[in-house]
Amino acid sequence: MELGITADRAEQLLTALAQQGLVTRHDGDPARWSAAAPDVAVEALLLRREEELLRTRGRVGELMRAYRRAQQPQTTDLMEVVTGQAAIAERWRQMQDGARRHLMLFDKPPHISPTDTELERSLLARSVRIRAVYEAGSVSAPGRLAEIREVVAAGEEARLLPRLPCKLAMVDDRWAMLPVATGSELQAAVLVRASSLLDALTGMFEAYWHRAVRVPDTGGPTLGTGNRRGELLTLLSAGFTDDSIARQLGVSPRTVQRWVHEVMDDLGARTRFQAGIQAARAGLL
Repeated sequence: MELGITADRAEQLLTALAQQGLVTRHDGDPARWSAAAPDVAVEALLLRREEELLRTRGRVGELMRAYRRAQQPQTTDLMEVVTGQAAIAERWRQMQDGARRHLMLFDKPPHISPTDTELERSLLARSVRIRAVYEAGSVSAPGRLAEIREVVAAGEEARLLPRLPCKLAMVDDRWAMLPVATGSELQAAVLVRASSLLDALTGMFEAYWHRAVRVPDTGGPTLGTGNRRGELLTLLSAGFTDDSIARQLGVSPRTVQRWVHEVMDDLGARTRFQAGIQAARAGLL
């Protein structure tokens, strides 16, 4: 049976085997070939294969970098990292300008710019629903609660909680922005576009919103007892200390303590926490 291999093709195959050390040509007769000793030939072949594997392994890092570059456009469509406080503030302004239906906020320190009440009023004027949950530490500065009441009077829905998991800003069902990492300074933020992650952030906001207590739209120590009591209960439920409440209401801590004891007695509560529960059940919050 003929193998169908020409002399030239046979010469090429033998030459290739010789390059791998599997056969050798006789010096005295170039037409004669002989197989190399198996231990020597196989060992040489294994060494060459190991060298090839090492070279290939050394290219894994390069291949991974190429893979990540190829995947980058898909990731960028969903998320974007914004660095620098000025850039973050500008992107947040752009998000607010593009709001159509609703805006949701977790207000938590640190803050990178003063609250733009005029911009918020313009959003409310064009029927954008604004809901904000404020962490107690975010409104403890003197006069801050009064500022919040002003935007509440303009139409913002505001609530309070002792603690929030993170800063968060969400616009419609299109964008969310939150810090890359927690800390005393906000230097980088992640912009999240429509995705399952954005849906999860929306669910988290709704869960905290329903747990929070409403910020009253009126108040102050000069108002009647009913308004004062409602405001006091709101601040207590939000986790404010006596000193913080005193600063917000413009009275002494001793006066706040007296008011707290009066409220607890009237509600039949032995602790502040019980007073908050009783107030919620009575519809006072």
